[in-house]
Amino acid sequence: MKVICKKDDLAEIFSIVNTVIPARSTLPILQNIKLQTGTNSLFLIGTDLEIGIQAEIKAEIKEKGNILIPTQKLGNIIRETTDKEIKLETDANTIHITTNDGEYKIIGADAADYPNFPEFTAKNSISIDTQGLKEMIHKTIFAISTEITRYALTGLLLEIRKKEIRMVGSDGKRLAFIKRQSEQTITQEKKVIIPAKGMNLLEKILKEKQKLEINIEENQIIGNITSGNDKITIFSRLVEGAFPDYENIIPGDCDKKLEVKSDQLYAALRKASIVTTDKFKATKLNFKENKIKLISKTQEIGEAKVEINAKYTGEPIEVVFNPDLFIDVLRVLGDTDLTIELKDKTSPAVFKKGKDYVYLVMPMTIDI
Repeated sequence: MKVICKKDDLAEIFSIVNTVIPARSTLPILQNIKLQTGTNSLFLIGTDLEIGIQAEIKAEIKEKGNILIPTQKLGNIIRETTDKEIKLETDANTIHITTNDGEYKIIGADAADYPNFPEFTAKNSISIDTQGLKEMIHKTIFAISTEITRYALTGLLLEIRKKEIRMVGSDGKRLAFIKRQSEQTITQEKKVIIPAKGMNLLEKILKEKQKLEINIEENQIIGNITSGNDKITIFSRLVEGAFPDYENIIPGDCDKKLEVKSDQLYAALRKASIVTTDKFKATKLNFKENKIKLISKTQEIGEAKVEINAKYTGEPIEVVFNPDLFIDVLRVLGDTDLTIELKDKTSPAVFKKGKDYVYLVMPMTIDI
């Protein structure tokens, strides 16, 4: 293999592929990046077996080939060189890297031993708006579970309907739901759970003016991201298990309604939670006409009382919540007008932003 490529192009793609390379692995081969030539391009491929990326950059191909190179060594060379071009040449399993300010000889490995990267096929693929999807991930992924015992909740539910795409995240104490109109009419509806790692990666690399097409297979999802002549292919294994029937969880009979500025409620919750501890996270919210009073109290620290104005309709009610579960969603939504609906002290609070976003928080069964 003999290749010449621009250092900046290589650095940008390396930073993306490097995100899936495991720092430690029972399979040392996974700590390499696969270099593979195309007609006028160089592919960088990385995987940890659960997720993977294949990214392409323009390059001058003098001789085709492929090889595995230790990820850390390649990254160090890219970072330290000040040259605008990098030359790569292989001799058996040795990679010779040449720049104007250095020459390196790195011991690599046979690319034939690397896991195969799944192939994306355009047939039966589904097109998704990249900016819309990025927003959907951002507004739901924070709500998923980190507990391995709740395996089906450790990923995001992606539901593709005929004319609509839905995404849901939940950890059992809260649930975030968002929907968007799809770019095409879907003939075969899909419902899969995608691991957090795969969704975090997708949110990170998606940009404006890109085209995303996905294929959903039996145990994996493959995405093809294109922008001009640039192309990135990613895959993620799917989470096995049954996701809760979220539509039956969202209450439709709330008779109490709060309209509030999200930044004001966020600030009030931050203040009220100052006296809470990691072992005891609880804040009582007292809802009454035109006002919310927040009270937190712990024996070893003390008490906090915070009050803000808000438009509230319905009978006065006091409910105890974990303030962090409110703060998380308010941080994601940013400065906006927000509606919160309530029924009673044992039913979830229902956050609504427009017609397409819903967030539920279960109350705590304690009093303070």
